[in-house]
Amino acid sequence: MLLKGTSNGISTNSEGTYNLSVPEAGGTLVFSSIGFTTTERSIGTDNQINIALGSDSKQLSEVVVTALGIERDKRSLGYATQEIKAEQISQKSEPNVLSALQGKVSGVRITTASGLPGSSTNINIRGITSLQGNNQPLFVVDGIPISNDLDRTSNTLFGAQQSNRALDIDPENVESINILKGPAAAALYGSRASAGAIIITTKSGRNINKKLEVTVTSGFSLQNVYGLMDLQNDYGQGTNGTNVLTNGDPNTGVTTSWGPRFGTTPTLANGLLLADGSTLDYRAYPNNTKDFYRQGHIWQNGVNIAGGNADQNLSLNVNNTAQQGITKFSNLNRTSVQLAGNTKLINKLRAGGSVNFIQSNQLGPQQGNSGSPFGRLNVVPRSYDLQGLPYIDPISKRSVFISTATENPYWSLERNSTRSNVTRFINVANLSYEVAPWLNIAYRAGYDTYTDRRKQIYDVGSIRASSGQVIDQTFWRSELNGDLLVTLKKDNIFTEGFNANLLLGQNVNQRRIQTITSQAGDLIFPDFFNSSNAKVFTGSGETSEIRRLLGYYGQLSLSYNNYLFLELTGRADESSTLPKNNNTFFYPSATLSFVFTDAFKISNDFFSYGKIRANASRVGRDAQVYSLQSTYGSTGTVGNNVASITFPVTVSSGTYAGFDYTNTAGGGSVLTPEFTKSYEIGTNLGFFNNRISLEATYFNTISESQIVPVSTAPSSGFIQRYANVGRMDNKGIEALVNITPIKGTNFRWDVTANYTRIRNKVKSISEGVTESQINGNIFSGSSPSFVVGRAYGVIRGPKKPRVEDPSSPYNGQYIINPTSGLFAPELTNQVIADPNFKWQGGITNTFSYKGISASFLIDGNAGGDVLSFTAGQYKSLGALKETGVSRELPRIIPGVIQTGTGADGKPTYKPNNIQVDAQSYWGALGSLQSDINIYDATVARLREVTLGYSLPKQWLEHTPFGQANISISGRNLFYYAPNAPFDPEVNTQGAGNIRGLELQGSPNARNYGVNIRFTL
Repeated sequence: MLLKGTSNGISTNSEGTYNLSVPEAGGTLVFSSIGFTTTERSIGTDNQINIALGSDSKQLSEVVVTALGIERDKRSLGYATQEIKAEQISQKSEPNVLSALQGKVSGVRITTASGLPGSSTNINIRGITSLQGNNQPLFVVDGIPISNDLDRTSNTLFGAQQSNRALDIDPENVESINILKGPAAAALYGSRASAGAIIITTKSGRNINKKLEVTVTSGFSLQNVYGLMDLQNDYGQGTNGTNVLTNGDPNTGVTTSWGPRFGTTPTLANGLLLADGSTLDYRAYPNNTKDFYRQGHIWQNGVNIAGGNADQNLSLNVNNTAQQGITKFSNLNRTSVQLAGNTKLINKLRAGGSVNFIQSNQLGPQQGNSGSPFGRLNVVPRSYDLQGLPYIDPISKRSVFISTATENPYWSLERNSTRSNVTRFINVANLSYEVAPWLNIAYRAGYDTYTDRRKQIYDVGSIRASSGQVIDQTFWRSELNGDLLVTLKKDNIFTEGFNANLLLGQNVNQRRIQTITSQAGDLIFPDFFNSSNAKVFTGSGETSEIRRLLGYYGQLSLSYNNYLFLELTGRADESSTLPKNNNTFFYPSATLSFVFTDAFKISNDFFSYGKIRANASRVGRDAQVYSLQSTYGSTGTVGNNVASITFPVTVSSGTYAGFDYTNTAGGGSVLTPEFTKSYEIGTNLGFFNNRISLEATYFNTISESQIVPVSTAPSSGFIQRYANVGRMDNKGIEALVNITPIKGTNFRWDVTANYTRIRNKVKSISEGVTESQINGNIFSGSSPSFVVGRAYGVIRGPKKPRVEDPSSPYNGQYIINPTSGLFAPELTNQVIADPNFKWQGGITNTFSYKGISASFLIDGNAGGDVLSFTAGQYKSLGALKETGVSRELPRIIPGVIQTGTGADGKPTYKPNNIQVDAQSYWGALGSLQSDINIYDATVARLREVTLGYSLPKQWLEHTPFGQANISISGRNLFYYAPNAPFDPEVNTQGAGNIRGLELQGSPNARNYGVNIRFTL
């Protein structure tokens, strides 16, 4: 508090009491505190003045949770962070906490693989920084790191859409989420946070003010598929205008829709008049694809029992999510129970902890082209009665469909699936002791462990395993983490207003992973999916990993008069995955924050707040496990074209398995850590009493000494070896704007907007290497890659040749084969797509009027490419809507034909004038892996809408309820993609470094529901 008009002032102690000498004439006291409104009180004749300050939710100086769970005044931070409150993700008809963040955070790109229950979600903060490493941020819950791993049963092209483990966090159990965007912000977490950190604080009873409060939440949402492509309904099964069914049997013929037009006079020539003189029942089934999907639903119910205050509190959270997906045989059931508490003892000892149990059960169909229900759904002719015809043989239990070489999508849905049962515990324990007012010693321990028992089945007759297959897997992961924290603080060092805080810490982290797989094939009986029903056992085995990290860190925070802040951080990590002579690496950071409006005493109704901030940091990243030495793996054959031996081999002493070196050599004793350097500058500004606030940031990150496998001489016995090579840069700008256009007694309107623009470039790989494939499984014609001079993640594949002569009037046009009138032979291994956005952004409008609240979020992105297998196949099969337009008319593929060579030696061209039929035309445009089927991913979306009503308190005075609220919510209600015939926000391969591929997976879903919340 301050005596108005003077410099006479004082701060309260920890209990809020104060003692200030004032003149006998009295005066006015000005009371202010971070996060609260400033209040003035006349002194008069009183000798004691008590005051309660009201909170100011719009004040830019607010407390946020940063690295190691440390609460900091936001004005002191020299780096960008963004906090998401519970009300921004709670009861939004979205059970995935990461998906609930979409469109709300600047600098963050979030993509969900599909609309199926539990589908994985990819998140990147400020782009990609590692060529082959993990680019997902570190997840921290209540101060301890937890796993967000994605465990795969099949490769990245096939198999079900499994969850990454952030799914285990229930949005209803979250109090706040703070996103630490740059290396400087997350430096204390060490190498694992080189891609940023997501700091999640769960609900507790510390804000309940001693009373016991029970909060009950319940929500029910419906789900409908959306984003499907428009299909034609004018032509049915057949080829070249003729139906080719055998004796009218719908399960014969071809899967293309190039048959006669519906309503055509039946003749023997067009196949609509059968040999016995009867007429084929030939008609369109307009919804045979759409009706394959069902209406799903989501039940979300929870109870929170909490009580206490900042010193003594206890909470119990129980939540359940039960979801039935948009296809049959797809569901998710997640139950979480968390018990947490904190206590302050009279001997200055504080203790606290939590135990969180999560059980997640997921069932889902396979993905990808060929043998998946979605890949097979695409080949259903427009005249095929998918819903009315049987899909399973009642005797053999095999698929009944057009061809024995493929599966009925309903049969595939029912008979080929993956089931996952996850049991997880996240345990936290805290102990701290205040040795003196200036010295605190604390220890925090955490243990995160889960077991995922999984079964993947392919029934007898499946395309991918014709004799049937059962894969049983157990994924076990554990992480033990401990932090010793010693905090020293001193105010008014050397001079008034100069304060210091020193944090010294030690961290130990151990991660263990074990995967046991049993793959059983050649099933004896159908309908019995048990490994004891198999004849052949292949692909079985066990993998185990263990890694340890020992870290020492320190952070010195200096402040002067609460407007100038300097922070210096250093951390040294010792990693078990690096060679002994290089296993310890140090990385520093420095941040500066200057609140110039306070320093220069700028205060007026227009300009309320101003801060500039800057930071520089360097963060290391260790290697993947077992990257140092060459490793062995099981093998079937060892040898060459002269002599070889096949394993397992049987000799007189028994049968023995075979092991051989893998094709990647270890990096040896010369391997060093990866390093990322980051530079950031930004500003925070407030106008009109902070009714308009702006946060803007520019950042530049340089990632060097990347640990990647590089090509090596075949004579070494290996194809590649681990080495420190390469450099990749990211530059970008972020902006976050908050505006309160109207702030009245009963009505309030708030607007929040965010904007992100990132430019990524691969600067180098290794000597003689200009391109390489991203880790993961690929189709040979569409390879996600990193290429020198290009942005990370471009897709290489076949490309239609074009005229490449800026002086030619035909520059950029396709080159046509002069004989066929179709495209000239493709050029292989060309960059055909770039999945990186030009920019992305979102804007949220929130309204409140008395007890009514409403909000809607619109977000979108410009640019970026996506390769669509589905669009390519629909074109070649004659199913896409455009293929039915004027089908009987001939077409000319736009392009030019080479006519010769000019006097300057350059080719000469003329416009293509060769006519082709519609089937040939669309067949040329419909290759699965072609630059023709690259689509611009620009999209705008009505992401989220909520409308709620809180009952007036006077209505509840004589009831057991303290508060009651009802709301309706919707997600993904509308999208506009001007350059794609589908919703381009898909990524079939799920969480990971591969982006921009739609490989015939499940589409997205639209959710809308009703929610209730009340307290007792």
